[in-house]
Amino acid sequence: MSQKRWTWMWLFSLALVGLLSVGPVQASSLPQVMIILDGSGSMWAEMQGEKKIDIAKNVFAQVLPSISPDVEVGLTIYGHRRKGDCDDIEVVAAPGKMSRESLLQRVLSIQPKGKTPITGSLRMTLDLFKSHEAETTVVLISDGEETCHEDPCAAVKALKSSGIKFILHVIGFGVDAAQQKQLACLADAGGGQYFPADDVSGLLESMEAVKVEVTRKVEQAKAVATKVKTGLGKLHVTMPPSAVVSLAEINIQRASDGKRLKQVKDPSADSIHPLPSGAYAVILGFANPNYKPPTNVPVTRVEIAGGETSRLDLGAVAFNIAESLKKIPVVGVQVKNTTGDFSLELLYHGNDYYFFKTKPVPEGTYMISVTYANSKTPTVLADNVTVRAGRESIVTLDSGIQLLKPEGQSITGWHLIPTGEKAPLLAVQRRWDNEFPLWEPFSVPPGTYALEVLMKDMDAPLRVSEDIAVSPGQLVQLDTGL
Repeated sequence: MSQKRWTWMWLFSLALVGLLSVGPVQASSLPQVMIILDGSGSMWAEMQGEKKIDIAKNVFAQVLPSISPDVEVGLTIYGHRRKGDCDDIEVVAAPGKMSRESLLQRVLSIQPKGKTPITGSLRMTLDLFKSHEAETTVVLISDGEETCHEDPCAAVKALKSSGIKFILHVIGFGVDAAQQKQLACLADAGGGQYFPADDVSGLLESMEAVKVEVTRKVEQAKAVATKVKTGLGKLHVTMPPSAVVSLAEINIQRASDGKRLKQVKDPSADSIHPLPSGAYAVILGFANPNYKPPTNVPVTRVEIAGGETSRLDLGAVAFNIAESLKKIPVVGVQVKNTTGDFSLELLYHGNDYYFFKTKPVPEGTYMISVTYANSKTPTVLADNVTVRAGRESIVTLDSGIQLLKPEGQSITGWHLIPTGEKAPLLAVQRRWDNEFPLWEPFSVPPGTYALEVLMKDMDAPLRVSEDIAVSPGQLVQLDTGL
């Protein structure tokens, strides 16, 4: 092989290796590298007895294996498939999407044919990186000037000002003065440097500057990669917006000693809470009327890891109450899940404002019950209520029963017993000083019932009706016949 050929190969190799070789570091933390290679018909021209395309292929065969495996390399080729076609541009692979061996085989298969669409190649290539945060290094290797665009330099300036983060270095491969002027303008507009491949001292001086730049970027990337992971994590809490009305606060307590680290008053439906790494109990504070303290219910235990976000996505129980039942004499509401780890009980504090407001709850299956005035046991109104995170589950209360007051009889209470059961679903007693709430409407689930009344002058309940059918959406008003 001639000494001149070895000189050209050495210059070309030095330029590429100087631009692309870096020390070991995570590839994702480094600017990616994209090579744009000239495959136009002029690459058949000879320099010192060797065809330019053959020199380029031999250089790539040596350079690609020597590039650090930590660097992701991509390749675009133009002018290699069709004559006279300014659209003959192929993005062979984005950085890291093809093995080095496969990239080399594509280069070795090039048969120069067409034009030199530098501008189109840059546009197509840089479109890959328009959303990248890191700066991309682009290396254009060309043996001539643009043949498809009037002002490629202006086009590069426009790409630069568009917000795409890139730096463009250009290697002029055996070009004349006019061609060099245009290629140098491209490098200047792209914020990079121009390297003439026919001047040894100028190339070496320029490569030293590039090595300094690449070294600085690698050191910066290494510094970012070795940052100490933060000890803080985050808890992200969400719930349906309609459920916020029932919540007075969220308390976050350290699991190890129960110490409260954070109290969030009037929380929103979507909130994020920075916390040190560790285990925490999350407690929902449900609002009560008349300035009474919230009713606190433990919801879950969460693990917070440094630099990570844990989620608590709540669902909600919503109530749809028929107009005829809105004055039901309730003194307590219970919302409990079947696993027993969530139990909310709201009591009467002068009014029932919060009883049937939409309530945030963890995902699960729930039972809804109420305690009626002067009743000793809760009445289950709905069970098997399925709640999913981020969604409302609606409990419809539209069926009920109301006893009509008989004339001249002293009734002290009554029992509503599901057919086939012994224990009453509903046991109503009058207040000591009047008949409240005997004749009020009571919400009960649809079903078939028997009715017993308690009378002042009788020692045992008097069963006055069998097979009372209560249908969905129906308030049964029952005349006892007494």
